[in-house]
Amino acid sequence: MHQDYLREYMNNHINLLSNFFNQYVDDGMKKNIFDELNKKSISIDFSSKSRQGDISSNFYLVAIKKIINKKFDLKNDLIKEINKLFFVENCEISRNGFININIKKDFLLNQIKSLLEAKSKFGKSNFGKGKKVNVEFVSANPTGPVTVAHMRGAVLGDVISSLLAETGFEVTREYYVNNAGSQIDILGSSLYKRYLELFGEVIKLDNDEYPGSYLIKIAEKIKKNDEDKWINVDSDEREEYFKNFAVTFLIEFIKKDLELLNINFDKFIFEKDIVSNQIINELFEILNDKKLLYKGTLEKPKGEDSDEWEPRQQLLFKSSHIFDHQDRALQKSNGEWTYFANDAAYHLDKYKRNFDKLINIWGADHIGYIPRMKSVLKTISGSDNYLEILTCQIVRLIKNNEVLKMSKREGNFITLREVFEQVGKDPLRYFMISTKSETSMDFDLNKVLEKNKDNPVFYCQYAYARASSVIKRSNEFKNFKNFKNSIDNIDKTTISEHEWEIILKLLTWPYVLINTAETKQTHKITNFLEDLCYHFHSFWNMGKENESLRFINEKNINQTISKLIWIEAFRKVLNQAFNIIGIDSPESM
Repeated sequence: MHQDYLREYMNNHINLLSNFFNQYVDDGMKKNIFDELNKKSISIDFSSKSRQGDISSNFYLVAIKKIINKKFDLKNDLIKEINKLFFVENCEISRNGFININIKKDFLLNQIKSLLEAKSKFGKSNFGKGKKVNVEFVSANPTGPVTVAHMRGAVLGDVISSLLAETGFEVTREYYVNNAGSQIDILGSSLYKRYLELFGEVIKLDNDEYPGSYLIKIAEKIKKNDEDKWINVDSDEREEYFKNFAVTFLIEFIKKDLELLNINFDKFIFEKDIVSNQIINELFEILNDKKLLYKGTLEKPKGEDSDEWEPRQQLLFKSSHIFDHQDRALQKSNGEWTYFANDAAYHLDKYKRNFDKLINIWGADHIGYIPRMKSVLKTISGSDNYLEILTCQIVRLIKNNEVLKMSKREGNFITLREVFEQVGKDPLRYFMISTKSETSMDFDLNKVLEKNKDNPVFYCQYAYARASSVIKRSNEFKNFKNFKNSIDNIDKTTISEHEWEIILKLLTWPYVLINTAETKQTHKITNFLEDLCYHFHSFWNMGKENESLRFINEKNINQTISKLIWIEAFRKVLNQAFNIIGIDSPESM
C-alpha cells in the first residue's frame, strides 16, 4: 500500500503515523543521519496478533540500512519519538526489527463513534474521484446460455465494479457481443436445421454445429411468429434473419441469467457495429503512422500439420516490438480483418470514450491473447498499464464427490441457471471471489449449502443475524434503546481485550477496501469477513460460559452499552461488505 494513498484515505492513526515517518525521514536527511531513502518502501499494516501491537511497520528495517551517522541510536530515538504521538499508548521494536505500536483506547472509541455517525458508508472514499473506468466482463459468445465456465468471471467483474464505485471511480460495466464471424454463421445454420425439424424434416447436424436443445425453443418461437415462411426463402436473406434472431434471443436470455445473480450491465457493444463504423480503419492509420504494420508471412503454428500448412502473406502488426513474443495478423490474405483486428478496434473505441483505465476479465483460455492486446493498447494510449487484464481459472463443479463434466459443443453443458437453482445467489457469488482468480477452484454443490462453521458464507451471514438479534433484543429494554447516544460516556474498563481486538479489526475496513480496490484481489474482502466473524462468534461462545461477557446484562448497564455500540458498528461494516460482494444481510437465520 503506497503511502500517498494512506495519507488521504486511511484511518486517522495510520494517516498520522505515515506523516510522522515521512517527516522523520526528511528531518534525518537534513541532519545527515540518513542517506536517500525511498519512502514508498515503508509499510504500515494492522497486526494479525495482539502481541504484535495494534499496528506494525517495517520503518526501522528500511531506515537502519540508510544510516550515515553510525553513532546515531535509531532504535531508541524512534521509540522515544513515536511514544510522543498523542494517539500512541506504547511502542516497541521487536527482535525481527518491526515496530509494534498500541493505540490509545480513547482514540479507537472516537473512531467507532465516527463509524456510527458517518452519514455515508464507513470507508467510502474519493480514492478514484475524477477517474473513469471501463470494466468489461463475461462477453460470452451469444451462441448459447451462460455456462459455468463464465460464472467466476461474471461475479468477479461485478464485485470489482462495485468495489471501484465504492472507492470513488466512475464505473461502466460493459459486455462485448461477438455477433460477427464464423461462430455466428454456424449458429444461424444450426438454428435453421432445428426450424426445418419442426416441419418434419430429418436433419443431420455437422460436427461443428451446435446441438443444444435450447435452439429448439428458439426455432419454435420463429415457427410461431412466421410459420413456414422461411423454408423457401432466398438463402442470403434467410441466413441473415436466423443469425440475427438467434443473437437477439440469446442476448436477452443471457441478460436474464445474469440478473439471477444481480449482475447488470451499463452497456452492450456489438462487434458488427465496431466493424461497420470504420473504426478499424482508424486503428490501421494509427499503427501505420507508427510504422508498426507490414506485409509478411507468419511461421507455422505449433502443432499444425506441415502437409496442411500453407503460408500466406498477411498484414501483420509488430506486437513483438512491444510485449508479444511474435507479430500478429490483422488482415488475412483475402482482405478480411482478423478477430484480433476487430477486438483491437473495439478497444480503440473504448479508448476514444475517454476512460482513464480499462479492465478486462478473461477466462484462462485467453492468457496467450494478453500480450498482443496489451501491445495494441500501449501503442494507442502510450501507457504500459492503461489496459489491465485479470484472468479466471476454471471452476470444477463437484457433486456427491464426483466432478461434473460439461461440453458446450456436445450439448450437455452446465448452465449458470442450473447452478443457481441448486445453490442460490449468495453461496455462488461468495465462493467465486473467495480465492485468487488465477488459481483453479473446486465448487462443491453439497458443501456450499452446509449450515456450519466450515461454510464461510453461512458463517458470516449467521454472524450478522446474531448481531442483529442482539440489537433487536436490546430495544426491549428501556435502558438500552438509545445506546448510540451514550458512546461518550462509555466505561473503557468494561471492554475486554477480546472486544478491543474486534474493535480494531472493524476499524481496518477502510484499509481493506482501498487495498482491494488497488490490487483487485477480492479474496481480501472475504478473508477480512471470515476473520472478523470468527472473533465475533468466539466472543459469543465465551458468553455462554461467562456471564460478564454476555451481550445484554441488565445488571450492568455500562458494560451492555459498550457492547451494543461495537456490535452496531460490526453490523454496519458487515452490511457494507455484503453489499459490495452482492450477498444478503439476513436479520435472522
